[in-house]
Amino acid sequence: MNKEIAQYINSLLAERERLMEERKDDNNQWQGIPELYSDLKKDTEWELSMIYQAQKSMDYFEEESDDLFIDINNTGGKY
Repeated sequence: MNKEIAQYINSLLAERERLMEERKDDNNQWQGIPELYSDLKKDTEWELSMIYQAQKSMDYFEEESDDLFIDINNTGGKY
């Protein structure tokens, strides 16, 4: 995986996060059915936490890619 792929994945995660936040905010449609509302709320919160962890991983990968590029350039192209 390269930096561009990590950035693309991050953009997909950001879009999914936006959709989950909308779903979280638009809870009026589910409040009439308590079981569905509770399940949806739990699922949304879980998915938002997974998105956050995945975004952190992609950010770390992007930083590591930058560091690797800098190290290679500082070695005079030996790698």
